[in-house]
Amino acid sequence: MLQETLGSIRANDSWLYSYTKSFSGFAAKLSEAESKKITSMEGVVSVFPNSKTGLHTRRSWEFMGLPENVERAETESDIIVGVIDSGIWPESPSFSDKGLDPPPTKWKGICQSSSNFTDFSSKL
Repeated sequence: MLQETLGSIRANDSWLYSYTKSFSGFAAKLSEAESKKITSMEGVVSVFPNSKTGLHTRRSWEFMGLPENVERAETESDIIVGVIDSGIWPESPSFSDKGLDPPPTKWKGICQSSSNFTDFSSKL
């Protein structure tokens, strides 16, 4: 699409990133006219501009009551935090660990089961 719109040399200069996991797409530096041309191409679902957003706060440490210059222990590095809402369905293909390696040996967490939850994988 970029080559068709811009030509091969300009397309290489314009291209920023290709998205291939969740959807098929790309990021590129385009003029408004170039963006409109791509928008009208068959197979294009949407084209939207990049936008910058401002920070909500620059005082997170203060907001949370934490000192800014606290020394960190090495045990605090490489922490994995998981948040699971009440809508999780472990049988979903999204949680399959097929093809994944087991958790790293340095991981010291536990899988805490209950009578309602015993189905763990490398993702859960």
